Amino acid sequence: MKVLVTGGSGFIGTHLVNKLVENGNEVIVMDNAQPKLEESKDSPKTFLSLQKPLVSARNPKAKFIAGDIRSEEDVRIAMQGCKAVFHLAAIAQARNVDEDLMYKVNYLGSKTIFDAAEKRGAKIVFTSTAAVYGNAPPPLKETANCKPISYYGTTKLKAEQLLKGTDAFVTRLFNVYGPFNNTGVINVFCRKMMNYEEMPLIGTGRQTRDFVYVDDVVDALLLGMEHTGIYNVGTGKETSVLQLIETIEKTTRYKPNIKRMPPSSFDPERSIADITKISRLGWKPNVSLEKGIRLVLESLGEKFEHI
Repeated sequence: MKVLVTGGSGFIGTHLVNKLVENGNEVIVMDNAQPKLEESKDSPKTFLSLQKPLVSARNPKAKFIAGDIRSEEDVRIAMQGCKAVFHLAAIAQARNVDEDLMYKVNYLGSKTIFDAAEKRGAKIVFTSTAAVYGNAPPPLKETANCKPISYYGTTKLKAEQLLKGTDAFVTRLFNVYGPFNNTGVINVFCRKMMNYEEMPLIGTGRQTRDFVYVDDVVDALLLGMEHTGIYNVGTGKETSVLQLIETIEKTTRYKPNIKRMPPSSFDPERSIADITKISRLGWKPNVSLEKGIRLVLESLGEKFEHI
């Protein structure tokens, strides 16, 4: 099947693209961040244009199109012949936000993608976020009253609402981590601990999160080809930031150099997914936090020779 992945050069997108290609799909990656291109027999290095997609160096079997999801013309070109669209492209940040740009990308850009997919009869799989819940009491169910406390969560919730009454598959992702992630707290902590750098600890460290490994998230997204509705994607387990640091310390046997930072008003105190609904589809998280941390460390070059 021919499928489009917006934001396919990003952290989750890269893993998703690899899995889609592995499963025999023809994958088009649309992103405004051009991946490094490498010469090969099948794809010589050449000028990048929308009319002539090139092959991404991360997966040579996926075609890359440089484009903007806010542009109807860019989206039309990228979506030609696609039977499904995995819409991951977004601006994901809670602090120092350009609200106008975030609105245009996360909401208006999503609307452009959804309208084009509907016109072509393409299945929509949309990555939303647990940030839509705000400070709702955990464990968080899909039926909870959503009151985002960040503008990121607000724009994602507005985009979700565009899909009401459709056969779209919407995933509310909790804290995703794994190789290729440059900003997630687990990856940041692992890099800083290995390099004996200061680790920023925001607030008390008692705030909890539901950390889910990227391969498990990809498996959940692939369910969207056959299913409809809104689903939480997490582990159903909550881990405090202090517990996370302790787990990384036990794994690496490196002592963290913690730098205390003031709390943020954009971060909920507790976050844990109720995954009952998606479990009914046969999905479950397979990678434990301990194993996932090891995989992240190995991707950073840690060999565990001392363990």
